[in-house]
Amino acid sequence: METASVVTASVTRREDLFVESSGYDDVIGIRLAKGLTEQEIERAKSLYRLFNGLWGLCLVVGDPGAGKDVFGNYTSHTLHRYFPSKPLLRDERPLPLHGEYTGLFDDDVLREDIARMKKAAVGVSATGIDAAMEGVADSWVEGDGTVLLQDSILYLTEYWNYCSRRNPHNPMNKTMGAIHKMKRHLNVLIIGTAQMASELDRKTCLPWVDWVTYCSHQRSNPTVFHYRIYKAHYDRRLDILLAVGDPFRLTVDAGRPRSFLGDGKIVVRRPTYEPETEEERVVLAVLKDENLGIDQYDSLVDYLETEGDMSEWETLRTLKQLSLWLPGESAGKFVIDYPCWFRVFDSRSSPRIRTTLKAPKDTD
Repeated sequence: METASVVTASVTRREDLFVESSGYDDVIGIRLAKGLTEQEIERAKSLYRLFNGLWGLCLVVGDPGAGKDVFGNYTSHTLHRYFPSKPLLRDERPLPLHGEYTGLFDDDVLREDIARMKKAAVGVSATGIDAAMEGVADSWVEGDGTVLLQDSILYLTEYWNYCSRRNPHNPMNKTMGAIHKMKRHLNVLIIGTAQMASELDRKTCLPWVDWVTYCSHQRSNPTVFHYRIYKAHYDRRLDILLAVGDPFRLTVDAGRPRSFLGDGKIVVRRPTYEPETEEERVVLAVLKDENLGIDQYDSLVDYLETEGDMSEWETLRTLKQLSLWLPGESAGKFVIDYPCWFRVFDSRSSPRIRTTLKAPKDTD
């Protein structure tokens, strides 16, 4: 006769039933950089709320030249500057003006882990390859991946390649799938670019997208880009990524001087250049006057509005014409050099530039 087993449950004291620490959001909180202006603080809080406390997956889509790289570099750099406690990882090396970032996230960094995934798939049936590789990828994310990605910002220009539905057994595809599943636990914000959402994997990628950003280029001003950021929902039955609700709108002028990039200075590279317009003559005269000592964009605009009759729009247009090779022009003048978003990354779709600007090294 079999005797039924008896399971004894211990009685837990009431005070041991609950966690006494503060909530997760209270622990993370908003830790802003010091020295931000009131306007920057408001923008930082707005971005923090938009991206759900800086974790999730934001897919950036658009045609070539629509401004995907501008959005990715602007957003990742800005968030890292506003929230310096968030490490910034990228899959491509930026130009020196970009300044400090935490490190690279690419095939080379993951070489050993990718090799283990490929080894795990050797000798496995076609139906078992996914499970074998996903198991290795999950183990990596729970181990070394957590150390690398915890509380970080991850900007991926090759996202379309990592998560391509045409190559579902790619080790990077499995790695990204494992990261997507753990994004909340990792507290990681992923910004990935692709031309079309339909080219991305319907299993490892699309179900995990939290926001989709649509990019467009302003025809009348070739350095200005417009972005619409929507909450996203993936319809598995129709295999469509849907934009939900009203968008958060963002406009970025990638050719406008930015004082927080590098030392913020406008530098005259060709002092013997003969101005072709009155606006060029005035701007260059002010920049080359050592007694005035004006080499910052805001100071230049204030001076020309106060002492002259040039508006900020006229000053900015003249600076761009003197510095960039804009579409429709037969050649670039490259008379001056100044820090702007176009000069923090290398892209064939951006206006052609020449620059020697670098960000000063951190002396802290």
